[in-house]
Amino acid sequence: MKKYSAIAICMLAASSMPVNAKDIRDQWNIQISKAELVFPGTAPHDAANGIKTALSQFAIPASLSYRAMPSTPPDRPGTPTLKPVGASAPSPEYVCEDSYAEISKRPPPVQNAFVFIAEGHQVCLYSFAKGVKAYVIYYNIKKTESLTSGLFNGITRAIRGSDEDRAASQLKENIDAIRAKLPGVLVERMEIPGRPEETPDREAVVALIPPVKTLASVANTTEQAAAATTVMGSPLQAKVDARKSLNAMGMTYHSQQQFVEAIRRKDEVAVQLFIEGGGIRMDATDSSGKTPLQIAQAYGNPETVALLQPRAQAAASPPATADLNTQTSVASGVPTMVQPASPNTEAVDFTKVPAEFLTTVDEQLARLNLSAEEKQMARTNSALHYLNIRAVVDSLKR
Repeated sequence: MKKYSAIAICMLAASSMPVNAKDIRDQWNIQISKAELVFPGTAPHDAANGIKTALSQFAIPASLSYRAMPSTPPDRPGTPTLKPVGASAPSPEYVCEDSYAEISKRPPPVQNAFVFIAEGHQVCLYSFAKGVKAYVIYYNIKKTESLTSGLFNGITRAIRGSDEDRAASQLKENIDAIRAKLPGVLVERMEIPGRPEETPDREAVVALIPPVKTLASVANTTEQAAAATTVMGSPLQAKVDARKSLNAMGMTYHSQQQFVEAIRRKDEVAVQLFIEGGGIRMDATDSSGKTPLQIAQAYGNPETVALLQPRAQAAASPPATADLNTQTSVASGVPTMVQPASPNTEAVDFTKVPAEFLTTVDEQLARLNLSAEEKQMARTNSALHYLNIRAVVDSLKR
C-alpha cells in the first residue's frame, strides 16, 4: 500500500511540471532580498561589531572581515554588485566593492537526494562622511527534483510560509536585532521579490546622504572633464565624459547592478550615461533571467525602453567586421588611417608605443594595397591613436 501511495505522490507532483523537462534536477529557484540601513554618526567598527552580534546565533555565528578603511570618508557610501549568475550553479553572492567590512552567515544547507535548500546572510558595510551604511542581503536557494518539486514546495510553504513571507520575516527580525544593539538605525529601503518596496526612513537618510548631482551639475562636470582631457576621437571622449559623470553621481560605469537599479527607479539620465559609458552588457540577465530591456518593459517605463531597445537589438546582431582599409572619412572618402595628421599635431614619440603593437600594425599594413608613404601615415596615425587612448586610461585611474 505504501508503495502505491509513493507512486501516486510522484505522479501528482509530476502533473504540475513541464512534460519535456530537460533534466530531473533542473528546478533552481533563487531569491535575493535586501535591506539598506544607515547608522548616523556611528563609528565604523561599532556598526560592524553590532551587526555581527545581532546576526549571530549560538549554533550559527556570523563572521566579520575588515578591509582597508578610506583615509577620508566620501560624502556618499558605495554600493555592492551582484556577482554574475552561472547557468549551472546560481550564486546569490555580492561583491562588496570599496566596503570597509563584510559580514556573512551561511548555515549548512538542507540536502538529500530530492531537494537542496540553502539560505544565508551577507552584509556589506560602507563608511561615509556622516556615518555608516549597511546593505543587509538575505538569500534563499532551492533546487528540487522535477518529479517532486511540487511536493517539497508545498511542504516548505506549509511549514514556514511563502518565500516572500520568509524573506520579510527574516529581514524584519534582523532589523529588530540590529536596532537592539544600535538604536539609531534608519531603514532607507527594503526590497523583497514579489512585494512593494518599503522606504520608512528615506527622508531622514536624504538629510544625511547628499543626493546624486542634478543634470545641470553633471553637465558642468562633463564640460570640465572635456576641457582637461585631450582625446582625438569624439566617441571616445563621450565615453570618458559619461564615466566621469557617473563617478560624480556616486556610481561606477561598469556596475551591472547599478545599471539595473537605475532602470528600476526609472532614472533615464543614469541609464543614458551607463549606455554611453560602455561598461555594461545589454544581453546580461539578472537572477530572474531578465535582460535590462525586459526589466524596463516590466516596470512600464516607455522612456527607458526607448533608450534600451536599439542597443539591445545591436547587441543581438553580429558585429560588423572592419580593417584599416575600410575606415573611411565621410568628408573626403579617403581612408582615415592614411590621411595626413593635422599641422597642429605633435610629433609621435614611437619609443612610448609598445613594440608588439607596432609589429601588429606593420603586419596588417603589409596586407593592404597602399603606397609606402600611405603605410607610414597609417603607422603614425595608429601610434597616435594608441597614445591618446593610453592618456584616457591614465586619466581614469587618477
